[in-house]
Amino acid sequence: MPVLEVNTIRKEFGTLVAVNDVTFSLEQGQVLGLIGPNGAGKTTLLRILATVLRPTSGSVSMLGYDLRKEYLQIRKHLGFLPDFFNLYNDLTLRECLEFFAGAYKMPEDSIPKRIDEVLEYVELEYKRNDFVRHLSRGMVQRMGVGVLLVHEPDVFLLDEPASGLDPKARIQLRRVLKKLAGEGKTIIISSHILTELSGFCSHIAIMNKGNIVLDGAVDEIQRKVFDTRRLTISVVDGSDRAVSVIKEFAGADPVIVEGNNITVDINADERQLAELNALLVSKGVKVYSFCEEKTDLEDLFMEISTNEQYTSEESRQ
Repeated sequence: MPVLEVNTIRKEFGTLVAVNDVTFSLEQGQVLGLIGPNGAGKTTLLRILATVLRPTSGSVSMLGYDLRKEYLQIRKHLGFLPDFFNLYNDLTLRECLEFFAGAYKMPEDSIPKRIDEVLEYVELEYKRNDFVRHLSRGMVQRMGVGVLLVHEPDVFLLDEPASGLDPKARIQLRRVLKKLAGEGKTIIISSHILTELSGFCSHIAIMNKGNIVLDGAVDEIQRKVFDTRRLTISVVDGSDRAVSVIKEFAGADPVIVEGNNITVDINADERQLAELNALLVSKGVKVYSFCEEKTDLEDLFMEISTNEQYTSEESRQ
């Protein structure tokens, strides 16, 4: 059973439709990158899933609980980090986590050990006795994740967590989030910084004007949007022979040749890629590297956002 099932969720503010009949689902351990311009409806959608806003229509099931009727049960298993949040500046990190542990009604005898675990997890154990007001912005963001971790939720909703962070702070936050993903937590993370989502998200959803115009596994969307795959093939003893063999293979086009490295655009599935590799070897070409270039999420988003197939009103009906 999916951890999260969203079925035709809609949110209206008067005549404004902020979220327009959105449907998707996520399994345990999947990480969804929610991408879109300002005003696309990302924050509204996250607030609905966090049980902060009630949808106008539609239904959501999270961990088997109905969002409308059992939202208090959902909150026990949920961690929501909004784009703007406040911690108590006059508390130390330890005191702050103690407060939230109490708010989540954790057993008192388990709280000290859990605080130690959380501070180590977000790499702030050496700051445990410092006041929140003395933290850098990057540390505050990690502390925000730490507050969510206190009650060990199964689902995380993170709204622009890397916004405003310097490169080092982004790397540190990314390391924490990758650790969560590796432990099988289900995560939805919105971001304008698409490079932060590359190699981290298993799935993406592109939002525009309240609609999810395209969603699915990253590799599936890449194949759907781009007609071809791009390979980099590196060979020993020159590339002329390899280029000749590649040209013989149906659907393969060697577009760039630089020394012993050949860039190939090819319309093929995994089995056909294996066949091309085997053909090169059988023809006596010494291949020492054969790999597919992964499309950067920024390239993917730009292709989608400028393609009428995905942005026109008709495509969303």
